[in-house]
Amino acid sequence: MLAASARRSVDADSKSAEAYRAIKDMIVSLELPPAALLDERGLAERLDVGLTPVRQALRRLEWESLVVILPRRGTLVADLNDSDLGRIYELRSVLEPQAAELAAERGSEEQRAALAAVIAAMHAELARKTPDRRALIALDRDLHRQIWAMAGNDMLEQTLEWLFSHVLRRWNVSIDRNESLGSVMQMHEELADAIIAGNAKQARAVMVRHVAGFQASLTS
Repeated sequence: MLAASARRSVDADSKSAEAYRAIKDMIVSLELPPAALLDERGLAERLDVGLTPVRQALRRLEWESLVVILPRRGTLVADLNDSDLGRIYELRSVLEPQAAELAAERGSEEQRAALAAVIAAMHAELARKTPDRRALIALDRDLHRQIWAMAGNDMLEQTLEWLFSHVLRRWNVSIDRNESLGSVMQMHEELADAIIAGNAKQARAVMVRHVAGFQASLTS
């Protein structure tokens, strides 16, 4: 709820929102690695914004546990912690299946078509001689975001967005040893098919398996 409140406040200032998105992307992609000391002035110059938007963005990222602000010492990118990963899984294992079930019940025809388009893009990437794993990660994020939007609950959507940022950071660390792309694609198709067909019970069941399998791939 704090993050949702911060989002409404920060998004009122386009420069703050721009800085927030850019710095968050750098953290999630590991361009800004765990435990890195952040240079506020350097970030402001790089993003072509003032110090105030950068500081507002960093405060929001602190609420999302992506940075740690140490008074009079500076701001660090939050480190990766295995115990945090376990707590995130506990939340995702409850909230992601609920979102999938609601998406199957509430999604519009336009949203169902958009979900099918994400699956088609995944197929196109996998059909390449050497699929780009980072492009597939981005498409996986798009698929989950589409499902959250279809659920029609903005608090649920914002909470899952926050959790998924931490998941993506860990996935980028272990990208080369994750489960096979083929098995992931099959699970995505099952999930999308259930949601598009409006089968809420099946959508929930597939999402339970998907989240559990993903967690296992990160901790194996």
